[in-house]
Amino acid sequence: MQPRTKIRVVLAGVTVAGAAAAAALLGPAGSAVGQSSTPLQLQIQVNSPASLVARGAGVEVSVTTQCSGTAPGQTNVQVFLNQRVGSGIAFGGGSTIVDCTGASQTSTVLVQSSPGSKPFKKGVAVAQGIINGCTPDLSFCTDQQVAPTIQIGS
Repeated sequence: MQPRTKIRVVLAGVTVAGAAAAAALLGPAGSAVGQSSTPLQLQIQVNSPASLVARGAGVEVSVTTQCSGTAPGQTNVQVFLNQRVGSGIAFGGGSTIVDCTGASQTSTVLVQSSPGSKPFKKGVAVAQGIINGCTPDLSFCTDQQVAPTIQIGS
């Protein structure tokens, strides 16, 4: 009975080795396809301090972005703010379009106080910055988000 056991072990080893060889042959072909497409790169940073506008009706927030590989060469940047003001909350959002050249660039987003919100004040606020984009063939879309606390000044 021992010779049969050796044959089964040898056959199992040949089967595993054959599967590994097939995977090795097919593996690089899959990688080459992924490497041929242009990567989509998105980065965002919400800068501090921000500036009050129109007695708290809005806040000008500076954002630094870097993006490439998007369609049509531009992408949307959004900023939302939440701030505790007395016993209430000041909140709002704003957006802008940036060109995706691959270079770092700084833009200003006007965050407007939402209806029903308290006016923004000097002090600390929680920000959410979002940059989103799609590849030129629209086969892949993604976004990058950050949520820092920022200082709102005069």
